[in-house]
Amino acid sequence: MKEQHWCPLYTSFQRLLLLLVSLCLSPSCSGRTWAQRKLPCDVISLNHSLAYDCSCRKLLRVPHDISWNATELDLSSNQIKTLSSSSFWNLQNLTLLDLSYNFNPQGHPLKIEDQTFSMLDQLEALLLDGNGLCTVPRGLPSGLQILFLRYNDIRTVTPEDFRDILRIKVIRLSDNCQGSVCSGTLDIANHTFSSLTNLTNLTLSFNRLKVIPNFLPASLQLLKLERNLISHIQQHDLSALTNLSALDLSGNCPVCSNTPFLCFPCNTPNGALQIHPDAFRSLSQLQELSLSGNSLEHLQTSWFENLTNLHYLYLSFNRLVGEIATGDFLSVLPFVEVMDLSYNNAGQNSHNLTLSKNFSKLASLKTLHLENYVFSALHKNHLEPLYSLANLSVLNLGTNFIYWTDLSLFEKFHNLSSIGLSENSLTFLSKRVDALSVNGYGWGYEPDIDRYGPFIHKDQFYRRHLPNIKPECLAYGPVLDLSKNNIFHINPDMLQGLNNTACLNLSSNFIGDMFNGSEFVHFSKLKYLDLSQNKVYLRYEHAFSELTALEVLDLSYNKHYFLVAGLNHSLAFLEHLDSLKVLNLSWNEISTLTDKTMASSSLQELNFQGNRLDIMLNEGLDFNHLFRELNNLTSLDLSYNQLRHIPSEVYDNFPKALRHLTLSKNGLEDFNWTMLTQLPHLEELDLSKNHLEQVALTVSTLNSSLRLLDLSHNRISQLAPGFLSGARSLYVLNLSFNLLELINQTTFETGAENHLQQLSLHGNPIHCTCDLLEFQLWMRSNEVEIPLLASGVTCDMPMERKGRSVLSYDIEECVKDDNAMAFCILTLLLVVHVLLVSLTAHLFYWDLSYILDYCGAKLKHQCLLQHTACVYDAFVMYDTTDPLASDWVLNHLRVELEERGERVRPLCLEERDWMPGVPIMDNLSNSVRQSRKTVFVLTEGFLSRGVVKMAALLVQQRLVEEGVDAMVLLLLQPQVLRRSRILHLRRRLCRRSVLEWPATACPAAQRWFWHNLKRAIRKDQRATHASLHGTYFTGR
Repeated sequence: MKEQHWCPLYTSFQRLLLLLVSLCLSPSCSGRTWAQRKLPCDVISLNHSLAYDCSCRKLLRVPHDISWNATELDLSSNQIKTLSSSSFWNLQNLTLLDLSYNFNPQGHPLKIEDQTFSMLDQLEALLLDGNGLCTVPRGLPSGLQILFLRYNDIRTVTPEDFRDILRIKVIRLSDNCQGSVCSGTLDIANHTFSSLTNLTNLTLSFNRLKVIPNFLPASLQLLKLERNLISHIQQHDLSALTNLSALDLSGNCPVCSNTPFLCFPCNTPNGALQIHPDAFRSLSQLQELSLSGNSLEHLQTSWFENLTNLHYLYLSFNRLVGEIATGDFLSVLPFVEVMDLSYNNAGQNSHNLTLSKNFSKLASLKTLHLENYVFSALHKNHLEPLYSLANLSVLNLGTNFIYWTDLSLFEKFHNLSSIGLSENSLTFLSKRVDALSVNGYGWGYEPDIDRYGPFIHKDQFYRRHLPNIKPECLAYGPVLDLSKNNIFHINPDMLQGLNNTACLNLSSNFIGDMFNGSEFVHFSKLKYLDLSQNKVYLRYEHAFSELTALEVLDLSYNKHYFLVAGLNHSLAFLEHLDSLKVLNLSWNEISTLTDKTMASSSLQELNFQGNRLDIMLNEGLDFNHLFRELNNLTSLDLSYNQLRHIPSEVYDNFPKALRHLTLSKNGLEDFNWTMLTQLPHLEELDLSKNHLEQVALTVSTLNSSLRLLDLSHNRISQLAPGFLSGARSLYVLNLSFNLLELINQTTFETGAENHLQQLSLHGNPIHCTCDLLEFQLWMRSNEVEIPLLASGVTCDMPMERKGRSVLSYDIEECVKDDNAMAFCILTLLLVVHVLLVSLTAHLFYWDLSYILDYCGAKLKHQCLLQHTACVYDAFVMYDTTDPLASDWVLNHLRVELEERGERVRPLCLEERDWMPGVPIMDNLSNSVRQSRKTVFVLTEGFLSRGVVKMAALLVQQRLVEEGVDAMVLLLLQPQVLRRSRILHLRRRLCRRSVLEWPATACPAAQRWFWHNLKRAIRKDQRATHASLHGTYFTGR
């Protein structure tokens, strides 16, 4: 049955007191810190900078409460409509302001009034990308150094636009006239940039410029003019840019036969970009040149003769097959380190790769990209010009539709560490079979190049590495990329010559081998093997056993044979891979295995997502111990396994060394939280995107090492009080996108007991009522980061607050409402009281006076009696000469009445409390008078003593004088006074004052005896005979 919410009720006074205590005792969260947390921004303070990240918050205006000393402000990707000088009136310390992508959904551009930024004297960077601006904003601050105006609708720029920002260093004006929405061109007036003598970086790409702007400043170091309509580069267009280090002219005359974008061929001979022989002669400082996508067929040597500092040359997407074969231009590029000659095939296919001998003169070349040359076979002599290049480390021959090659040819390279043969047609079956393919069987396929744009391969990563290679693969050493070929069988004889390979990528082939430990005998140093997206059949115990150094094995997306019924699937090979650390078995839909357990002493990470553990863990299949023998496993991912319920035995058999456990996206309806006690080292637990409705009552009692708990995207509607009590190690708790309506303060710890650093709550249907008061106070008094607190943690009820931040609900409203209600009730009670007193006094004055006087007198008399008579609760008379009686009184009766259960006031005992040297009669009289009751412990021979008779007479005297029966008879021995008529009479008149110690040693009977004794001592006995005696002696 679903538990009820824990909703403690607070009175008005308690709420007010709680608010005052929270505000007074939490100075660390008051002032600026709490104000920052109420903002819809993330605040990052580092050294002397204070950055506000308010991006993607659906803001309609600039927040007012941003601190005056903010240095960076990111307002990108919001819905701000208008900006004026008042928007930033108190932010004069800003150095960076990002207002990109505030183009609202209605299609209206961002409106920026003149002089909006003029007061921001410290501003150095202003980003205004994607705002639909039609003009450059007026009144920019004079100290501005970086200005972004990309993806706008600016059609004209003039010198007036930049006259106030003479210190500007970077201007990016790309993408202002691109696509079908712009039929003209970006109009750049003469001398627009000439006065900007500090300008070093200018981007004018995607603007349909037809010529290079004139009068560019000589200070320029980077100039980007890609994807314009420039068809001619004249001799003096770039002659003044003597400091230029990077020039991008790619995509101005593209080959339009296969471009996936609006393409305009150049109206020139052959449609190629026309470059004057001396166009680049003055660019002696140039380090990077991109001429990709310009339909070039010839490269003039004069272009590169004076480029003595050129390191990066991009020539892809041209028609340079002939130049690659002759290569006169290569003789003047001794310092080039990265060269891209990919996609220069103009439609003709060749059986051989023909490289110019001048490639051998590229002494500094480190990376060569030669994709889509399209040739059928790769022989040793084809790469002969490259063998002498001592610095060449990366060779990319992908997408060439190569049918055959001998990998041993790469042994002739001196320093080759990355070989790219991806997206070819290699099979590696035998020389005869591959020869048939080369001679025409299956040849003649025309590749369909579908690349977005002619300016690919230009990021920093691509300069030094192969494309689409995982960084973790590169980290292990030399790489051989054979992915996306036609390999369906591993032939060891065809995979020779690359013994130093550390990472082998065979993904996305058609490999369907039953590996038996002989396939990779020539890769003795292999550490990373990628066999993902194949048809691998895992059957033999010694599969991959030849790879003694293997650390990472990727077998994901190999579900083909796992779906075939009746086949045996074995993972026993893991026992023989002593160096294996990471195993990826994801997305194989594994539902059965021959072996019931996976055993490995070295495996540390196992990815098992996208399988069918729900079938394997069915009762009777005996896979509950599947992961038990993975002794050193620290990370286990079991997401996407359709697990609705996990048997308890599975929890018990998780590896004890686990640190990271992922069970997300399974549809779990319950989770055995007590299993956390079985995982003493668990640090991260991901239970997101399931169907959980409840969580553990107290996390700390289950696990003391848990640092991160992700419970997002579940159905949790309540959290128990003390949920995080004692959770000293838990730093991150994600409760976003659940069904939480109310969050109590008692759920989380406060003060020094609170160790939580981040709490995610956005996406919950929170009810913004006064019951949320205590959580608001908790947020104020604890510096816990709550992502999207001001924008994502919103109210769901009441309806008038729906969608608004929980911070918009003023907690003082609760206090004020309760105060008003309390004051109203008190006033009403006061009025009613006055009326009742007045009416009663008028009608029943004498009756009330008599009753009050009588009650007062009785109360005074009773208080006097209690004050004078009860020093002791009981005076115990017993035979001090009888050792058994003394022992029973001191060690049983005394202990029971003074030390256990509902205790009485001290007992008066002859051996303990009588004053030495005082006469016996005085001690006896004082003890009887000062005790509520006198208890006679009766034993044989005790009644014959005179002191007993005297004590009985004193008790009788109290009965006569005070009308109180203070005698309690306790028969310790059953034969005492058996035939006494007086005892029988007392039992009739006052039976509760006569008690008998149980004859049998029954615990229940003894407990009942002690209960009756305590009651007899405490209760005043005014028996009938007491009244009779009092009447007789007093004459009343």
